[in-house]
Amino acid sequence: MKRNSLSFKIILRVLISCIALGFMIFAIQYSYTRYMVENTTRENAQLLAENAVNEIEKVIRPVEMIPENLAWMMESNVLSEDSIYSFLEKLVRNNPAIYASAIAFEPGISRQGIHYFAPYAHREGKNIHTTQLGSSTYDYFIMDWYQIPATLRIPYWSEPYFDTGGAEALLSTYSVPFYLSKNGKKVFGGIITIDISLEWLTKIVNSVKIFKTGYAFLISSTGVFVTHPNSEYIMNQSIFALAKEVSIPKLREIGRTMIHGKNGYTSVKSPEGEKTWIYYTFLPSTKWSLGVVFPHNEMYSDIRQLTVLILLLSAIGLGLLVFFTVRIINKQLNPLAKFAHSARVIAEGNFDVELPKIESGIEMKELHDSFEFMQKELADYVINLKETTSAKEKIESELRIAKEIQMGMIPHIFPPFPNLPEVELFASLESAREVGGDLYDFFLLDENLLCFAIGDVSGKGIPASLFMAVTRTLLRSVANKDTNTAEITASINKTLNISNESSMFVTLFVGILNTKTGALRFCNAGHNPPILIRDGKTADFIGLTKSIPVGLFDDYVFTEEKLQLGANDQIFLYTDGLTEAEDVDNNQYGNERLIKQILTHAECLPKKLVEEVNDDVKFHVNGHIQSDDLTMMSIICHRNV
Repeated sequence: MKRNSLSFKIILRVLISCIALGFMIFAIQYSYTRYMVENTTRENAQLLAENAVNEIEKVIRPVEMIPENLAWMMESNVLSEDSIYSFLEKLVRNNPAIYASAIAFEPGISRQGIHYFAPYAHREGKNIHTTQLGSSTYDYFIMDWYQIPATLRIPYWSEPYFDTGGAEALLSTYSVPFYLSKNGKKVFGGIITIDISLEWLTKIVNSVKIFKTGYAFLISSTGVFVTHPNSEYIMNQSIFALAKEVSIPKLREIGRTMIHGKNGYTSVKSPEGEKTWIYYTFLPSTKWSLGVVFPHNEMYSDIRQLTVLILLLSAIGLGLLVFFTVRIINKQLNPLAKFAHSARVIAEGNFDVELPKIESGIEMKELHDSFEFMQKELADYVINLKETTSAKEKIESELRIAKEIQMGMIPHIFPPFPNLPEVELFASLESAREVGGDLYDFFLLDENLLCFAIGDVSGKGIPASLFMAVTRTLLRSVANKDTNTAEITASINKTLNISNESSMFVTLFVGILNTKTGALRFCNAGHNPPILIRDGKTADFIGLTKSIPVGLFDDYVFTEEKLQLGANDQIFLYTDGLTEAEDVDNNQYGNERLIKQILTHAECLPKKLVEEVNDDVKFHVNGHIQSDDLTMMSIICHRNV
């Protein structure tokens, strides 16, 4: 298949359109899928975190109610001091989530009046032991679990801690203040504590899984890791220390937001430089914060697999599309190649060549019928063309002869009067067509009188040229030294009006110059006013045109005017083809430009002057088609004053 063939171009455009459309659909689908995956993953992370928080709260809330109920029992004297030990033992035994419990009294507030009184029950294996917690070696009054709630007078969850030598587990203490009545007044009585193991908490948090390597972690109110997949971080590392260690400042900002009890969803760079997403939420009861972490790449792993699959299927589909498109288009366009061959044969002149047969396809059938019609029309056209060409060549030959005859009728030898050095004269005529309607003429009436004329016949072509020839012949036949220019013009007018059914007319300027005296007599019959150049210094139009063109009214009375020429005065005559010459923008040459050009070359002799004006007109039209005949004539009379 050739690259410049129609089938190749069609296939190429179809494939480019399909690829562009497929790429646009793929880009939209990919962007929408990414958007949906991001939203779904975010919602999934939020849901997992909230479920974990709810599971933790389900354990924490009942545990919190135990010391709160104990505080109420102490304040209501429901629980006596003598039964505290046995009550605490039963409490720990019947609540597997509780590792230990204590009721620590303020100094001297108990009935015994002792300084340290803190009954304590705790687990040792499967047994429950009770003891007096306070002593001079264990001053519980300065412990955080006692001092903080005692000072703030609100319940308090302690920071998680690992109980070495006891429970050998991660514990946290919940402390609740209680009050007693003394002398009719309610006074601070002490702190009730519940120690719970956080192993269940670790299991809940570690059960939060998202993608392959996503995980969850829990930090305390100070940012210390309570749970983390890396066991070395638990109770030994804070999120702030980790941020400094791995040089990730944004992780420090996330930690601050988490310990301030806010929820959020943000991204951060991992120590390996990979983008990671974190969703974090707050635990209302313990004031701890839970975070869910998952890698950015894993979030889009399914999209990448889907993208590879789509690209693979698209490549297969594109290959199939190319295969079937090439076959179908070649099958459909194969008759075009045959038609192209037939067209070349027809172009060589064999109009009877057999066209390819078309079995299907309305368009191809129409093309076949069009080719048949073209064969018939071309055959007829060639016959007519031969006849037309022959006739045209004959007409062109006749027009060339007519032009030669027309140009032979006007003077074209310069200088025209070698024996009359007092007169210098030059004229030019350029027809817009093969033959034209402009005319000029000059001849001597005697040894001193020069008769000259310039005219412009209405219309163009052969009729104008015939009218021009008649006018020129009449001028020569009626002009003599005893006749003035008005009579000459009137005589021509009367003759032209005879049988002038086409209503043609001619603008005519007729002048008779006395070469000895410089006296000029002239009659202007509707022609452009000539330009008089005085001594090569000034130039101006000779009056206004007062008469009508000849050939319109046979009884019209023409008038003769007179003008005295100086020793070196020159008269410049022209037709309207000069001033009305147009450029490509239809701007005319005009009278002003003509006067300016005449003044520029006022000192030139007639031939040079005509040539300079002609060159300026050509420069103005700049190759634009000549619309009218252009005729110029200039006369200068040298004489001694």
